[in-house]
Amino acid sequence: MGAVRRAIAADGEGIARLFPSLPPVASTSDTRAIFVIDGETAPLGAVLLEQAAGHLAVGPLETASNGERTEVARALIAFAEMAARAIGLREVRLADGSVPSDLAASLGYRDGVKRIRAGKLARMIDHLEALGVPLWRDGAAPFDLTLYYRGVWAAMALLIGFGSITLAVFGPGDVTLLHVLGPALLCLAASAFAFVQVCLIAIAARRRAPVPVALGIFVAAALSIAGIGGLFYERALPSIAELWAIYSGDEALDTLAVSVSPDGTALSIEGAYGTNSADAVRRALDKHPAVRRVVLAGPGGRIGTAFEINRMIRNRRLSTRVDTACASACTIAFLGGNDRSISPGGRLGFHQGSFPGLGPNDLYESNRDMRRFLVASGVTPEFAQRVIDTPPDEIWTPTPQELLAGRVVQRVTR
Repeated sequence: MGAVRRAIAADGEGIARLFPSLPPVASTSDTRAIFVIDGETAPLGAVLLEQAAGHLAVGPLETASNGERTEVARALIAFAEMAARAIGLREVRLADGSVPSDLAASLGYRDGVKRIRAGKLARMIDHLEALGVPLWRDGAAPFDLTLYYRGVWAAMALLIGFGSITLAVFGPGDVTLLHVLGPALLCLAASAFAFVQVCLIAIAARRRAPVPVALGIFVAAALSIAGIGGLFYERALPSIAELWAIYSGDEALDTLAVSVSPDGTALSIEGAYGTNSADAVRRALDKHPAVRRVVLAGPGGRIGTAFEINRMIRNRRLSTRVDTACASACTIAFLGGNDRSISPGGRLGFHQGSFPGLGPNDLYESNRDMRRFLVASGVTPEFAQRVIDTPPDEIWTPTPQELLAGRVVQRVTR
């Protein structure tokens, strides 16, 4: 199916033979013209457009008797709407019987009349129609142009949709319902849009590309659709589930137990850090101002909570100690101490930052900030780099000698 063009005198005989309800081409004028869509050997359809007072009259509209009748009619009506918008008319009226009623209704016509929208978005849609790559349906553009435009659109949609996850995870402030629903809806919309564009590429290949090329495109399209589904399953779902857990209070993760020694000088913090775990530590420190040492143990948890506890310890100039094991986010809290020590059996476990569904590229800036934090806390740059080089699914447990050399601890005492 070719592009829509204005009929010329040479088309008169063919139009009169194929579409007898249309007036002679010679009877057209500046405000009244016939437009056709060319097929391989003959016109596929033709329509009469006439500029009237305040509206554009469409019809008669005729299409050839083949399987593309509906698509040809859609293309001619889309052209009429574009023409109306270009000359400043805000209404298109279909002649009685020129278009099947169900097709007219699906295109937004009521009783044969449709109001035409103006503005930048409408002009963009017109531009795509003119190029032959309508946003939501197959067009008349060559296959290479169709592949380029729709491939770029699909890639951009996925980049925006799935990129919103990173913005939600690392955005400022607490996690709200918008941080959860926003990325979820954007990822769904981006995946659906990309799926449609891939399907339209496959349809264009079936119609325009040679058979071997079309088969290859079909295979590539199937793999692309599977890839979109895999991306949603492996990236979006884990991240959104984790954001929801944070928003809903992290009850499953929050196992932190806080207690104070009988003499009131030592605070014990043991367990995993949930979203609100820092509140219990703050209350304990406010209630027991004589605390001078914080004993830490636990597998880690939310890094934001660990930084909160780190600030509390640092601002009160407290010492920190590990007698058993302190790993992951727990080590961040530990580094808040102005005097840091471990027992001979104490162990600290380190690794780079992680978040479900996010990869190393997403976490690059976060891990770079983590390295700066470690160095600012007195750790040697070499030790800090070893921490960042440790994958998130592994734990590096340095020896007491390595901890002393890396200035992570000042003392190893019983």
